[in-house]
Amino acid sequence: MNILSKIMIVTDSTADLPQGLVQTLDITVVPLKIHFGDEEYLDWIDLDSDSFYAKLKTSDIMPRTSQPSPADFEAAYKPLLENGAAIISLHISAKLSGTYQSAVIAKSMLESSDIEVIDTKVASMALGIVVVEAARAARQGKSKEEILAQIAENNGKVRVFFGVDTLEYLQKNGRIGKAAALVGGLLSIKPLLTLKDGEILPKEKVRGRAKLIGRLVDTIAEELGSDVLGTAVIMHGNALDEALKLKEKIDEKYNFSEVIISSLGAVIGTHTGPGVLGVCVLPE
Repeated sequence: MNILSKIMIVTDSTADLPQGLVQTLDITVVPLKIHFGDEEYLDWIDLDSDSFYAKLKTSDIMPRTSQPSPADFEAAYKPLLENGAAIISLHISAKLSGTYQSAVIAKSMLESSDIEVIDTKVASMALGIVVVEAARAARQGKSKEEILAQIAENNGKVRVFFGVDTLEYLQKNGRIGKAAALVGGLLSIKPLLTLKDGEILPKEKVRGRAKLIGRLVDTIAEELGSDVLGTAVIMHGNALDEALKLKEKIDEKYNFSEVIISSLGAVIGTHTGPGVLGVCVLPE
């Protein structure tokens, strides 16, 4: 393994990172698992985004997910440690998954190893973009203390807003949080949600899919100002056409240095269902 930096970044598959970024930045991704009945798949390895949504459409079984075991993390950490690296391991909100806890247990199994495990309190590309910036900082040769300070700052700044087609999946998978207040609304009402302090919270109700794109665009300015700079990520669950429309409108209105389009993977997709459209912003 060619380690350009003595600090290696580890995350989990709920970060929904585009594969190109994983390879370019040498990020280690520990996969969660998806279960359709007795069938088990590794997130982003056995099931990518397209194959997951195709399977979801045709399956009568509501999928479920499970976190990596401490042994899975130990197996990911050991080769990096043997190469003399320090590890910073960033994970999905502990309020949404037991993944962070598995990583903490793995760290305790590898006594005296240089491993920092962080609950980012976010998920999907809101986690992914914090991971990407940490990996870029590591490749630039920044110190562990500098990278940890940057992660803490970015965790405090990153914002994510997303609309779901239905709350059914969040409800059935027990991840609905305070958004439960929106259940039972009219079919044409699309909930706009956010993540705060690791939990899914309702932001507002939007009438119809067409208005969702406009509200996502406007919400950026309402929350962060119309002159916001930095990185934006458009996230979608099997809704690429709408994601492209959203990107077009964001490019028209804002001056982000980077706009990434990311598909939601099977684990996040299991909890949100198809048709999710969202935006995550890491302001400068």
